[in-house]
Amino acid sequence: MRNNWKKHQLFDLYDVRSGMGNKSRKDFHPTKYENKMIMFKDVFYNSKLPNKLETTVNLIGTELERFNVLKDDVFLTSSSETSNELAMSSVAMKDYNNTVFTGFTKRLRPKTDLTYIGFMRYWFRSFEFRRVIDSSVSMTTRANLNNSILSNVTITLPSINEQKAIANILSSFDDKIEVNNKINENLENLAQVLYKHWFVDFEFPDENGNPYKSSGGIMVESELGLIPFGWKVEKLGKSSISNLVKSGIKEFIDKKIYLATADVTNTTITNHNTYINMGNKPSRANMQPKQNTVWFAKMKASRKLIRVSDESQSLIDNYIFSTGFAGIECTKSLNYVWSFVSSNEFDELKNSLATGTTQEAINNGVINNMNFLVPSKNILTKFENVVREFYNKKELNDRENLKLAEMRDLLLPKLMSGEIRLPIEE
Repeated sequence: MRNNWKKHQLFDLYDVRSGMGNKSRKDFHPTKYENKMIMFKDVFYNSKLPNKLETTVNLIGTELERFNVLKDDVFLTSSSETSNELAMSSVAMKDYNNTVFTGFTKRLRPKTDLTYIGFMRYWFRSFEFRRVIDSSVSMTTRANLNNSILSNVTITLPSINEQKAIANILSSFDDKIEVNNKINENLENLAQVLYKHWFVDFEFPDENGNPYKSSGGIMVESELGLIPFGWKVEKLGKSSISNLVKSGIKEFIDKKIYLATADVTNTTITNHNTYINMGNKPSRANMQPKQNTVWFAKMKASRKLIRVSDESQSLIDNYIFSTGFAGIECTKSLNYVWSFVSSNEFDELKNSLATGTTQEAINNGVINNMNFLVPSKNILTKFENVVREFYNKKELNDRENLKLAEMRDLLLPKLMSGEIRLPIEE
């Protein structure tokens, strides 16, 4: 099938450099410093590096020059608590000015013109590459990617033109997924704007269609300050519209939970940027989240959230949640509760109540007793009627994304092995 493809050793194609490892916590800040750093998560969760990087870092001397990031660079995660997270890849589709990369990654910089970055984006996420890594890694306390492991990697390449053709096919799926994700992000933002206007600023429409608070609507004292007349302050874990479900499960493969990315009915993570072997399947008993629940990370500063509606249940049938997440059952208004736990106000409240030594988090007792604003029934109904269409559209996009990812993952090994050949002009 690949009679005109040529085999190369990885070190013949790439110079390999480990990332910067001499920084302390004080050298990092979200906005304080001018230079950006590519972190483990940026590589692990993205087959191509994000356009916008979140972490800034203090650099000295020649660090920027030694650890710079240029178009066509490939990055691999190089240290992890599990072998499944090792050697996950992300590629630079452009130059990243004033940017360096963390010591938990390695940079592969091309030293020939034999590779096309769009093709390598998928090759390093292929089962062909994963098989070599999985067979070479040995676990002690952590899994580490060293040059000895990479020396076992051979890469069979078609011509540049065929690489480009293959990359165009595979990237078309990811491009559409990216468009859908952007639409979903905008829909979430619209819902949040409406939530804040109605339930934080109290400018929901009164009986005459005017903004309630600024039109002189009656406000009364409560544990949360002034709230509209007829509204109540209850407890989040045991209110008239919400109940605490419980934490997630404790055990999973390699004692690691893959939240909202792991499909445990088969051996492949179905996140659209992740193609790795997960090994044996855990028991699925009592793992799946209930319908009409929202799940959020208990850890301070973590904003991981999952929404499970009647319509979206099938999208997450095979997902499980770790004990680091709490579930709230929404007995009457899923979208309102979801908007609350998605809001900046909830994030600030959660962070202020978090406790702990090694890792600050909130516990179930705190969640149960969080003050929770419950609006009047008619306002909740109006809110649900408005935002329901937002979430219906989002769930349609999610379903389409799953199908796109499945088609891409079906084609990926066939194109990489040469089982399917594309007509090209050399």
